[in-house]
Amino acid sequence: MLLDNLKNLFNSKNKKPHLLIVGVDLKFITPAIKYLEKYYEIKIDEWGWNRNQKASKKSIDFLKWADIILCEWMEYYVPWYSQNVSDGQKLFIRAHRYEITLEYGHLINYDNVCGIITINYFLLEIFSNVFKIPREKMFVLNNIVETSIYSGLKDNDYTKHIALVGYAPSYKGYFKALNILKKLREYDDFKLCLFGKDYSEMHWRDNDDQIAYFNQCDKFIQENDLETHIIDNGWVNREEMFQNIGYVLSLSDIEGSHLSPTEAFADSTISLLINWPGVEYVYPKEVIFKDIDDIVNYILDTYLDDDKYSNRVSKLKNYCIDEFGEKYFVNGLKAIFDTDLNNEGNTVISFKNPIFKNAVLINDENEISRILDNNEGDLSLVISEKIDNSRIKNIYQEFASENIHVYSQNFFDNLEEAYEFIDLCNEIHDSDVSLS
Repeated sequence: MLLDNLKNLFNSKNKKPHLLIVGVDLKFITPAIKYLEKYYEIKIDEWGWNRNQKASKKSIDFLKWADIILCEWMEYYVPWYSQNVSDGQKLFIRAHRYEITLEYGHLINYDNVCGIITINYFLLEIFSNVFKIPREKMFVLNNIVETSIYSGLKDNDYTKHIALVGYAPSYKGYFKALNILKKLREYDDFKLCLFGKDYSEMHWRDNDDQIAYFNQCDKFIQENDLETHIIDNGWVNREEMFQNIGYVLSLSDIEGSHLSPTEAFADSTISLLINWPGVEYVYPKEVIFKDIDDIVNYILDTYLDDDKYSNRVSKLKNYCIDEFGEKYFVNGLKAIFDTDLNNEGNTVISFKNPIFKNAVLINDENEISRILDNNEGDLSLVISEKIDNSRIKNIYQEFASENIHVYSQNFFDNLEEAYEFIDLCNEIHDSDVSLS
């Protein structure tokens, strides 16, 4: 009897928590599963795209089994989980971007939610404001990039190949890429490589505006004799995608975090990004540009200089490993799951009249620990514009708590960027979202 009791005690202490991952599209969380299995016993409940779908018996049984539930996307199934989760279970929601335009964020019982995880700091502020989610429940964690699958091997003349990964619909910036190609070809034999579905294969294909946009692109290609300098690759395996690519372009009007440029970093490839709303909270400022002429100049300055290219790509690869890699993501998600919350916080910041309780302006990250040691109670750390915006997420991850709130001075001094983002969301998704 004593031996059996000891065995049961040992097994209970070594039992992995049950993690249930739920979602309609698990492409962004799937690479993490094999790494999370070291710490959790995992089951997957993939829902369909029929938003009238009700919880199945399988979903109900899975929910009973789970200790932790991670809902991927703030989609139609999340309100059901928020209404049916039990005491002792932890419910988390990982929100991306387009869910801002859906109604489901208004239907969630946030009293039963332990945390909302956004994929960058910019979206953290947007989601909290739109759905009135208490700041105490907001977390930020970059998407995962499986850095170990990339070899870094390159073909000859790869620096003369620029790429657009996903070039439809129109907000992805295909026409800008064509203009970049045209400008580059005035200097050398550059080619544009396209990855992803053609617009005619997507549900936008019957939209008059999309048809007109891509007809304009085709006309531009013909007028500038670019037909033989564009390579349409369709979809290829990620680990093979960048072998012949020197520069990946992110030219979108709007994105959540746009993961392919980061994946390119992992495969020793430089990515160059136009200044879409929120990009500065995801990527280092050295690869963010105001217009396509600046991108062209960057490429011309580096494509024939092996040392310059190698030095820059080495820094970007390290950035990817540190900020998006497997260890970063798994440790970050585990820390979020382990957070104990008392559900008493209810801070939501108004964009029209932002007020920060007990605010302290931080000009140097190294000041923060000393400031916290010398202050008790609630505190708002306002991160100065002197600190690179891409560091905000790291500061938030390390210091934000129910008593310590972290804000970006840059974000609240430039709220027009948030309103521009919402306008673009409404235009693309035919929605009517507003900020308060």
